Amino acid sequence: MKIIITSFALVYAATSTVSADSDTCNNLNYAYPNDIPWVDYQGDDYIFTRQKYNSICVDSQGREFEYGTIQGVYTPIDEAGGGCSILCVEGPSVDAARGCNHLPPSNRLVGFQYDCESATCKCLYEAGTLGNQYSQCFDEINTGNQGNGQVYNTEPQQGETCYSLQIQSTNPPPPPSPPVGTTICTYSPDYDCYKTGHPECCSEDGGANCPNYLTMCDNHAEGESGFDYCTDAPDYQCYNTSDGQPSCCSEPGGSLMNCPQTQPPCDEPSQSQYIKYLRSNK
Repeated sequence: MKIIITSFALVYAATSTVSADSDTCNNLNYAYPNDIPWVDYQGDDYIFTRQKYNSICVDSQGREFEYGTIQGVYTPIDEAGGGCSILCVEGPSVDAARGCNHLPPSNRLVGFQYDCESATCKCLYEAGTLGNQYSQCFDEINTGNQGNGQVYNTEPQQGETCYSLQIQSTNPPPPPSPPVGTTICTYSPDYDCYKTGHPECCSEDGGANCPNYLTMCDNHAEGESGFDYCTDAPDYQCYNTSDGQPSCCSEPGGSLMNCPQTQPPCDEPSQSQYIKYLRSNK
């Protein structure tokens, strides 16, 4: 459904010496440039990209978007601070005089279509955005189209050209800090010791099989194996194991998954070890 809002048009380019004549509009590169300056608005960059010449914007289901028109926008439209881009994002400079108190939400804007011959911008919005509260912001509004999401494709339409929109934050929020918890997988990351910042066991099964102590470091320079006491000579007098190594060395996954950063103390001597030690000194 089209709603005619007002009979007067914006005189946006009153100082322009270029009129929308046929020769100007037939020069497609001039009439529909691709190097539209980014619009910096409320902490975001609004980046418009020209799609095919002689086209209208459609969503992923081939549906057109609802729009509000702004008339009197002459070429060139790629000057900083002018053209459809600045008008659709920030609004015409005569908003207050027209009685436009606030523009539609900018995060619902998906692009614009420009018609050089009629010197008209169509600011495109997702379905359900426009209403009577924005009637004084545009020369005409159309709320009958049901396009949603971003501009996905175009359909041929002689005399108009589709420009899609990408919104990029100029101050993206910092990545969330890893939680500092009570398990080794939620400690603050240690990238000097671990390749991923956390022990290797944290990468398997969500760390379900991790011990309650920090395991051996795995972030070593190329050609270096780092400190791994499991590769030392066996010490049967210290460890009550068949291989003379700390018991963690032979657990499934090996030393990086199970052994603490520092070498475990000797096991408590068993009776058999004690007897063996006495016999060896007779």
